[in-house]
Amino acid sequence: MFFPFPHKIYKDVTSITPNVLKSLGVKGLLLDIDGTLARTREAEPKEDVARWLKMMKESGIALFVLSNNKSPVRTEGFAKSIGCGWMHRSRKPGRAGFMEASRILGIPPSELAIVGDQIYTDVLGGLRCGMKAIMVQSSDTYLWYFPFRRLIELPFRYERKK
Repeated sequence: MFFPFPHKIYKDVTSITPNVLKSLGVKGLLLDIDGTLARTREAEPKEDVARWLKMMKESGIALFVLSNNKSPVRTEGFAKSIGCGWMHRSRKPGRAGFMEASRILGIPPSELAIVGDQIYTDVLGGLRCGMKAIMVQSSDTYLWYFPFRRLIELPFRYERKK
């Protein structure tokens, strides 16, 4: 039986280090936007997240924005602000978007990690494709449905056992 436990859980993306990624065999990150890199209504990352993204690039980690956002304008604008490739309407947790991002980056799924704030889209989709899954606490806690979402994710908000 398959359970969507993430490999690692962090407070936010800035807590993830290149050393942790290298220890997991990760050469590239697929990044969710809303709730992960920024709040839903923010057009670009805050300064600390921008510094973290720069550090990842300087460490040789490839970056790619993989979003379920329906707006190509939002996704493209955000990805351009951080200087990486992107895909909107990726239909996470479906496999197609994850696999297309892997193809575009030229990195096999086993060497990629998805970084996101949701178990049933980001974590589940990445795991289905053989990727590492890194979960962060959502920055979108102000949304009306947030408490309900957290409640249904609760059984899986633990790191994957070895």
